[in-house]
Amino acid sequence: MHKLFILLLLVPWIVKGQSISSWQEGLLDIHHINTGSGNSTYFVFPDGTTMLLDAGDVDRSAKTRINNPLKIAPRLPDSTFSAAQSIHEYLVHVSPAATQIDYAVITHFHPDHYGAIDPFSKTSRYGSYKLSGITEVHEYIPIKKLIDRNYPAYKYPVDIAKNNFDSATFSNYLIFIQHHLSRKSFSVEALKAGSKNQVTLLHKSTRYPSFQVRNIQSNGDIWTGEGDGSVNALPASISRNLYNENPLSLAFKISYGAFDYFTGGDMTGITGFGFPAWFDVETPVAKVVGKVDAMTLNHHGMRDASNEFFLKTLAPRVIVQQSWSSNHPGEEVLHRIISPSTYEGQRDIFATYVHRETITTYGRWLTDNYKSIRGHIVIRVLHGGSEFMVYILDDTRRDLPIVKTFGPYTSK
Repeated sequence: MHKLFILLLLVPWIVKGQSISSWQEGLLDIHHINTGSGNSTYFVFPDGTTMLLDAGDVDRSAKTRINNPLKIAPRLPDSTFSAAQSIHEYLVHVSPAATQIDYAVITHFHPDHYGAIDPFSKTSRYGSYKLSGITEVHEYIPIKKLIDRNYPAYKYPVDIAKNNFDSATFSNYLIFIQHHLSRKSFSVEALKAGSKNQVTLLHKSTRYPSFQVRNIQSNGDIWTGEGDGSVNALPASISRNLYNENPLSLAFKISYGAFDYFTGGDMTGITGFGFPAWFDVETPVAKVVGKVDAMTLNHHGMRDASNEFFLKTLAPRVIVQQSWSSNHPGEEVLHRIISPSTYEGQRDIFATYVHRETITTYGRWLTDNYKSIRGHIVIRVLHGGSEFMVYILDDTRRDLPIVKTFGPYTSK
């Protein structure tokens, strides 16, 4: 009873049906936002520093045309919202300082992570670039520092502007950057693999010495596990026909006291089946990350990621699947994450959106092992990092009521 009473004091919004309360100093909040259009994760660090990781918005007409009969999740909270509008409204509801985003990070250059422009995209009020994903987010909430994988050259492993499958969106992103750099609206950097001093607490860092954001991977460079060193795991040159954004994804390990969390964009971990050996960046990443309490599935749980060694090494208690397509997760990945032979111990699995067709295909293998298959997923790490909670929020309502509550979990 004493422990429950303390928890109620620390987390006053654990009752089902209540709207989420705003962050309080000393808490680490991790919001996996379900826009229905791709990945977006919002962090509020213990001192109030904020970070938005990705702001995806897929080209729905192209996806339906190219990938038919795969299905895409509906726009949320309803069809009138773009992904950026959904992100903006969510941030205003939960953020202690929705007047700016301290760090906006793009893991890699795929539309479901940074947006996709189309003939109907509106033009910014600031300049000549079009609005979608991250460019539209800045329209509503100013970004102070933008971080991606290859600023300023954008030439590795190939000239991205000429070779990205959505070159119009990438060219628009470059116009967006140049416009705001010229106006000094924000700064831009490439993520430095191995660094723990690039994404930091900006307000009261001395109060939370156990908090740290370690850059694990960027652009194929992977932390060595010692100091701030890194080593490149990819070939010096990659042919255009093998160029793929996913293995280049940015990855982080975020720690707060005993709590550890990993997120790695669309990084890959499976070789063979036409994939070269260097597609497995999960294995060297896992060796320096070690065990964590919570993680996101790489590449939405797709078949080319979440290899056995990676899962066994990280052995997460909580797994978050940021999903929007009817082929999320791949069946092999599903069986790896639920199997006790992959790693010992309990694991709770949560997804932002699983399609009915996917449930029909996998049946009880999925429904018996996922704690939730729909909604915003919030991990709230309590003061000091020794315990954390998971909350599922209704993604169809703008007041974000709690649907389910899990925890407290004890950090390792």
